[in-house]
Amino acid sequence: MSEALRRSALALALVVGSGLASCGFHARQGLGPEVASLGIAVFANDSLEPDLERPLQAELTRAARRMVDVRLLRPSAADARLEGRILEYRTRGGVRGSDNRLLERGVAIRVEAVLVDASGDVLAGPVQLSQTSGFTSRETGGLRDAEERVLGNLAEGLLLELLVDLEADRARTPVPGAANAL
Repeated sequence: MSEALRRSALALALVVGSGLASCGFHARQGLGPEVASLGIAVFANDSLEPDLERPLQAELTRAARRMVDVRLLRPSAADARLEGRILEYRTRGGVRGSDNRLLERGVAIRVEAVLVDASGDVLAGPVQLSQTSGFTSRETGGLRDAEERVLGNLAEGLLLELLVDLEADRARTPVPGAANAL
């Protein structure tokens, strides 16, 4: 099975598992036998937009509670840490009406994340994702709502990509004694 096909199959399995979780079924992914806890560090913010770090950390924490079967601890006490950077924040003008009045706007955020063990060795990643969400210019709180949608989608996407990367790495790693079993 090719690497791309394997990653797609695992991503599909994780998405289906997330769908089943919405009806009460729990299928959370572990991070491996050596990882019983996860810490989510506050991401660095390299963008020009201040104060995105805490809302992103809150979304990452929510996503981890739904998707990952480990205890969440402070990063310094955890077996593994999720670390990253907010790389870019952009707003965009969008659709204009026939009178050249702005009807729609949007926001785009790009982030990068890596999963490391307690000693700082990389377990999965780095992965980089970008997400965009639009809103009508008449919408009260439209920008804030769009930012929340983007940060929530990025949090879930980062975790899914890191889980796929972690699982692909495990599939490539030979199991000790497995060669002798045949």
